[in-house]
Amino acid sequence: MPPPNPPSLSLSQASLSFSATQGIGPNPSPISVNLSNVGGGTLTFTASSDSPWLTASPASGTAPQTLQISAAAGSLGPSVNTGHITVTAPGALGSPATITVSFLLAPAPSNAPFWAQWGNSSQHTGLVGVAGQGAVHKLADIIYDPFVPQEKAETSGDLLVHYQVPIVDGNDVYMMTKTGTYNSCNPHGAWVNGTACGPNTWNTMIWNEARFSWIGNQLVNIWAFQSDWKPEPNGSAFFGWEPVFHPADANGFIYVPGAGGTLWKVEKVNGTAVSHINPFSGISINAQTTFVAGPLTADAQGNIYYNVVELADPSGGDPWVVNDILGAWLVRVASNDASSVVTYSTLVPNAPAATLTTCLLVFSIRNDGLCGSQRPGINIAPAVAPDGTIYVASVAHFNAAQAYIVAVNSNLTPKWVASLQSFPVCGAAPCINPSLTLFIVDQASSSPTVLPDGSILFGVLSNDGTSRGQLLKLNSLGNLAATFDFGWDSTPAVYPHGGTYSVVIKDNHYATNGPYYITQLDPNLQIEWQFQNTNPNLPNGFEWCINMPAVDANGSVYVNSEDGSIYVLPQGHTGIFTQPSSSLFLNSAVGAAYTPLSIGPDGKLYTQNNGHLFAVGN
Repeated sequence: MPPPNPPSLSLSQASLSFSATQGIGPNPSPISVNLSNVGGGTLTFTASSDSPWLTASPASGTAPQTLQISAAAGSLGPSVNTGHITVTAPGALGSPATITVSFLLAPAPSNAPFWAQWGNSSQHTGLVGVAGQGAVHKLADIIYDPFVPQEKAETSGDLLVHYQVPIVDGNDVYMMTKTGTYNSCNPHGAWVNGTACGPNTWNTMIWNEARFSWIGNQLVNIWAFQSDWKPEPNGSAFFGWEPVFHPADANGFIYVPGAGGTLWKVEKVNGTAVSHINPFSGISINAQTTFVAGPLTADAQGNIYYNVVELADPSGGDPWVVNDILGAWLVRVASNDASSVVTYSTLVPNAPAATLTTCLLVFSIRNDGLCGSQRPGINIAPAVAPDGTIYVASVAHFNAAQAYIVAVNSNLTPKWVASLQSFPVCGAAPCINPSLTLFIVDQASSSPTVLPDGSILFGVLSNDGTSRGQLLKLNSLGNLAATFDFGWDSTPAVYPHGGTYSVVIKDNHYATNGPYYITQLDPNLQIEWQFQNTNPNLPNGFEWCINMPAVDANGSVYVNSEDGSIYVLPQGHTGIFTQPSSSLFLNSAVGAAYTPLSIGPDGKLYTQNNGHLFAVGN
């Protein structure tokens, strides 16, 4: 007669995780773990914990049994904890068994927005009132876009993606993260022929906004809110350049772009939506083809401004070429969720009719010169001046040169409209060379910057063959005040000092493969100094991969380069110089995206490189 089978211990789970927020809400709910005997005989057990915050109930008994595993904050401070429950059953196979338990006790969220949006403020000056830290140590390295290798494989090694600036609020950092799937092409690049893969199917990815908090010396992911926002479909407008997903921090909430022109208002404790704001609930639109286009902007009163465009159904052909848009709006959402909208046709009343064929044919995306309706440039963040004037940029759907810089009154009525084709031609400064045509493209992220004297800056492209474009300075009446011969994909930063100010912008010479400068300009957009990227392995250095620099209280300029490093550039120079205050190599970045960076209240630097978020400091 064979001996009886011994008891055998089995647990339904071997690892558990809990989370809670210090001082807010109850302890997390217990988690059940089933304990069973999968052998013979009787199994008796004891369950013990190695951590004071972790308990198991009951602490002893006979199988089968359901254990309740609990975590309690008690006297713990914000921390990332790991503990173990050990289940012992004398004489049983599989004994002892261990349940590994993690417990994230997050700090209460900050409500002190420091870098709250694109360009930091609604003026987009990229300026902070503290001294930034040096580029000395890499303090954190977080992958926010896991699809970068696949994305670069589709575009010959270039990362053609626009990313949000890291939002900094006290001890917290908010950053987009991607999940979902990316459909690689076989072979790579087949999307350019219309194959449903790569950028042509980027809507299979999911855009999330995640809260990270400093716990000790670690930047820890606290939660991630999954948005239903999707980018506009790729086509002749983008050529593979992925549009930006960009929230804003205001009114104690994180405002997140949603589908169909909507916003999600997300609370900061656990990342749940407290409201879903739909400014188009009384307007007949097709939500499936209506998109939040570009970053959100929050003004000093907590109003949120953003652009929305409704495209034609892609099933009828490329919506950037075949059919005109169905609608385009500037939206304002108040702190109480009340919303107002104004159409771009109202903001630009004297633009050529959409059905005219008189627009400049060489800048048309069609071969018949059809203008198309006015709409926002896709990645442009509205700017709001201290007096409440809103600045946006508009372009004809089929013609990049039929474009305008637009000032809007605080009641959403037109204030003035400046056509890119109506500025004075040279003969008397300020002027535009008569051989140049200025235009707006949807691959760029240039947004208006409001200057301390009430004038504005806006970067556009031109047809000079250098891909450098022009930086335009307009006074508060919309008249051209100055120009500088670089404007491609750039929102300049501003450094006020001594009753005047300076403007900081990247200054890449693409056609000659260098030189590559960060250039500081005076109020008349004349050069004050230039920092040149140099590298012993590349005679002309590497280009600057920055589309929004940052400037601290001392005028130090913070930028990132395609050489993989972040640079801190001091004031006090004239002419060309090559020695930074400090620099730090982060990651290989050849072909990486143009990205913005931000500074926190303690001077930490938050920069991006190849799908990684880096925190840098002393």
